[in-house]
Amino acid sequence: MTDISYKDGVLTVARVYDAPREDVFDAWVETNKVQQWWGCAQTTKVCSEIEPHVGGKYIHMMTIEGAGEFPGGGILTEYDPPSSLAFVSENPQMNMKNHVRVTFENQDGKTLVTLTHDGLPDEMSEIVRGGWTAAFEKLAKLLAGSSLAA
Repeated sequence: MTDISYKDGVLTVARVYDAPREDVFDAWVETNKVQQWWGCAQTTKVCSEIEPHVGGKYIHMMTIEGAGEFPGGGILTEYDPPSSLAFVSENPQMNMKNHVRVTFENQDGKTLVTLTHDGLPDEMSEIVRGGWTAAFEKLAKLLAGSSLAA
């Protein structure tokens, strides 16, 4: 189950995955894995490029059913496998600059993932909440070896 909260421009998402920390971390930085879970529930395809190092770029082109293609991207500001990663992204169209930090904590062979998404305008909080909730669920299916096509 995913725990999620929003207050003062900060969205926090946390979930325990039944997988080793290294596997969960890799699912965030290996493009062939990210492309299987990134995006909201309506995302039908993701093309990603990730340079896994501080200063490296990441780009995700999401195809969303009924809405078209939406690019997202930024620069990695923290990269400490398998403990944490962070990135900053800017969306000039929406005048948004976001900071996202993800930590990975070992819990008896399982992994607690905690994401903080900072700089989020109140009017965007529900949309972004829905996107991360769906993505975290798809990540759980990927880590469990389930088909994401369902």
